[in-house]
Amino acid sequence: MDDAPLRLRCTLGYTTYEHGFEDAGAVLAAAEDAGREAHASPVGIAAYTPPDTTADAGVVQELRAALAPGGQGLYLAFQPVVAVAGGDEAQFQVLLRMTGADGNVRKAAEFLPAAQASGLMPQLDRWVMENALQLLQKRRAESRPLRLFVSQSPRTLAQDSYVGWLQEALDRYAVDGPSLVIDLRLEDAVIHVVLLHQVCEQLVPAGVQFCLSQFRSNEDANQLLQELPLGYLRLSAEFARHPLPPELQDEMRMAIERAHRLGLQVIGQAVEDPQAAAALWVAGIDFIQGNLVQHPDQALEFDFRSATL
Repeated sequence: MDDAPLRLRCTLGYTTYEHGFEDAGAVLAAAEDAGREAHASPVGIAAYTPPDTTADAGVVQELRAALAPGGQGLYLAFQPVVAVAGGDEAQFQVLLRMTGADGNVRKAAEFLPAAQASGLMPQLDRWVMENALQLLQKRRAESRPLRLFVSQSPRTLAQDSYVGWLQEALDRYAVDGPSLVIDLRLEDAVIHVVLLHQVCEQLVPAGVQFCLSQFRSNEDANQLLQELPLGYLRLSAEFARHPLPPELQDEMRMAIERAHRLGLQVIGQAVEDPQAAAALWVAGIDFIQGNLVQHPDQALEFDFRSATL
């Protein structure tokens, strides 16, 4: 009815300049972090709080040493992303690894929190991207082109100099834009959607593609699919479980259908069970990635032409 009361709720996230931000991009990222906190707050207002800097001192020391000129310990591993319909196009997910002082190999999840807390994430992201671009250049020169999916943190993308650096690096290494796909985690993208709009506007004209990863359907996630110029959608590992509960089966099917309507290609990740792979295939998945296909390896060796799922 026209005279019915209408209640509106807004949220406000803010930050002050006392935290020593490096540039305007970092300020925007901090404000978006605060906006997420405000959205979950009963009062709808939240101030930015810097992350806990009590990171593992030993891990941080190893990271600094590995990132120093001539440093060792960091390396890339690769896992194939295979088309369920077949094909010979080579494409891999780039995975970061670090050999610690004790000789043990650490997966990214074991040291990225320390990198975030110590402010090393932008430097680490650039290391990964630089090495990925060098590899793309090498394979193109060998007439063995491939596509790489490379994860990057919004905090890195927020740096005022980063997009310009990446555009220059693409030219320097003569990399064909579509051979690079930047992976964005859903959790990060929801928070930093304004920033990512700006980044996409600058990089999409160069042919760079974007993938939204760890996808689970909700109102914010579904809105992102329409707002960002994505090329790929990587489903959450939750959908690779077997047996898959009926509610997840329905969510998976609807997510794939929605992505296809928007022209996106969908990747099922962390697939280790043949029956889980079959369920993804029946639901209409485009690509499968996981240990069922091949474990991550430093060598870029996989027979995409003969791969069968």
